[in-house]
Amino acid sequence: MILTKLSHQQVIGTLRATGSSDRDVLFAKKEELLQETKRLKLLGIVPLIAGTILTASLVGAIVGIPMLFVGYSVRKAYKHNLQVSDEAFTEYLRSLDSLPE
Repeated sequence: MILTKLSHQQVIGTLRATGSSDRDVLFAKKEELLQETKRLKLLGIVPLIAGTILTASLVGAIVGIPMLFVGYSVRKAYKHNLQVSDEAFTEYLRSLDSLPE
């Protein structure tokens, strides 16, 4: 797979590893974790467009259909990573708020 999927535990573990309860530090760490994911966003769009154009011709469909599959897979992993990181970040912040000082 071109883009690895983040897990909920991986995001929580990364946030805990900062050793900070400052929201700005935690947000920066989350964005650092998503840096590779966001960089590859275009990698999901380009194959979808190129695959759509190539699939219009019978000969191009041989290359176009796999390109559509790759583009769809990358976009799906991209959206998954964003959703998981946002949910884990929110959950971690809530757990920090519930801790006694």
